[in-house]
Amino acid sequence: MIDAQHTVETDIVLVRLYGALKRLVWPEERRPANKDQGLRVWEAITIETARAALPDEVQDDTGLFIHQTGCELVTGPGPHCLALFKLADQPFYYAPLGRWFNQLPSRRPSTEQNKDTAGV
Repeated sequence: MIDAQHTVETDIVLVRLYGALKRLVWPEERRPANKDQGLRVWEAITIETARAALPDEVQDDTGLFIHQTGCELVTGPGPHCLALFKLADQPFYYAPLGRWFNQLPSRRPSTEQNKDTAGV
């Protein structure tokens, strides 16, 4: 259970990332579904990288390219392409941190702001 007194809103992004990572199984990796597994090294690296980036370094196009040995935090088209070329010969998962961050309740415009901008 998550204690709301000890969390901040950006923890929602980390929980979402954790949920995605726990479902990842790399080729040639055996993970029994019925056995409780600890945090794998690359999962810990990825979560800590995301934690360090939130919220200050996250923009709309920020993402994490996650691979078997860690992750690449990228923002912008150039770094995205570089990460794709670097990881072209190995499996990876892309987590859209910027999109997830922008879906947080505090990042959405309130309905009153929408009415003001619409001229209602």
